[in-house]
Amino acid sequence: MDTLERFLSVVGAIASIGAAIWAFIEARNAKKSATKAEQLRNEIVERRTLSEISKAHSETSRILKVVAAVGPACDPKYLKGVNCGAIAREVEEYSRFINEQRSNFNDVFLNRATELCADLSPDIEALSEAATFEDKKSAGKSIYHKINNFLPVVKELSDEKIARADQR
Repeated sequence: MDTLERFLSVVGAIASIGAAIWAFIEARNAKKSATKAEQLRNEIVERRTLSEISKAHSETSRILKVVAAVGPACDPKYLKGVNCGAIAREVEEYSRFINEQRSNFNDVFLNRATELCADLSPDIEALSEAATFEDKKSAGKSIYHKINNFLPVVKELSDEKIARADQR
């Protein structure tokens, strides 16, 4: 019996050592998998942010073209068929969109986006209520210049995110 107990003890010890080695290997593999999963998650988040920044840039360019109808270069003869209420609604939707996107961007963009949204509110109301050419042009110019001044901020942020994505 003594020999059998020793044999079983040695076999048990070898099995324990083998199990410990196997557990170590599996833990190392799990850590590698977790690291890769986290890297993948971070890449997905970064790509989503890049997509949203690109969308903010394209929306800013688009709304600038819409507002140009009542902007600095508008002429009374071309303004007759323009629906200023519809333009004001589009600017309002743009402002809401920018407000929603603020959480995805850095502090500079956040501050400028907050400022833009606050500055646009009275102009949106003025444009939707404007009756005379002068009122329409005044509100339109103000909106146009504010959005036009915001465009480089969005462009710079977009370029920065694209450059960072290209480095990976």
